[in-house]
Amino acid sequence: MNYQFKKILIGFDNSASSLMAMEKALEVCKAFGAELYVVNVKDPKHGDTDYKKIIENQATANNIIINFLERKGNVSKEIHAAEKEINADLIFMGAHGLNGFQPYWIGSNAMRVVGSSSCPVITVQADSAKTNFSEIILPLDNSAETRQKVPYAVVLAKAFNSVIHVLSVSRDTTEETKNRISIYGKQTCEYLEKYGIKYTFELLQGKSVAATCIDYAVKQNAGLIMMMTETESDSWFMGTVAQQLINHSPVPVLSIHSRDLYLTGESGY
Repeated sequence: MNYQFKKILIGFDNSASSLMAMEKALEVCKAFGAELYVVNVKDPKHGDTDYKKIIENQATANNIIINFLERKGNVSKEIHAAEKEINADLIFMGAHGLNGFQPYWIGSNAMRVVGSSSCPVITVQADSAKTNFSEIILPLDNSAETRQKVPYAVVLAKAFNSVIHVLSVSRDTTEETKNRISIYGKQTCEYLEKYGIKYTFELLQGKSVAATCIDYAVKQNAGLIMMMTETESDSWFMGTVAQQLINHSPVPVLSIHSRDLYLTGESGY
């Protein structure tokens, strides 16, 4: 378990959400000694804004190396291209950008970046609670793939000395589902114990999964909710539910693809 975030990319448009995402990105850069790559996709309909000064002072104060990448064109496509170009380990995006100097940066761009990325993406709302990553929510459903995000949870927990709140959750209230998500939860707790990670465990059934995750995260004063983007069963974290989490969670959301190469060989316990 020696994975490190060394190249962190952020799509930045000076909106309230991207400013909050920048705060979170700088926290992670500081924890991992990472370089920060700031991508700004210019809109020819709007004048230039010297956004660099907004960032440079914060980066310098935290001894973080910063690289500015200015692009033109489609926002999500340019961010995806930059990810490939630098081989990014993690991407940050504001979930909305309606109040920035580039009002065309909207929530759909965050969804497109999440959908096309090969590395994890953390989406951040403007009103995200100003908490750090010391409390992490790790939801688990009844799919075999749901545990693939656990290695990333361990990496972050080690860096931030976090408590991981394992939440076995499903809309389905059957005893079979309860047994399955309980087993996955307990296996995950054993895995966390192996790496010396502090954790709690709770099982909840019968309500909207997105709402349950958000309510539980707020209750725990969490700084992050972790999810798989396309493998959680029952369409929990797909379609409208994924949009609910990314667009409405007051807590930053870390989205991970099962195709992420780091996960190969790490998901089995």
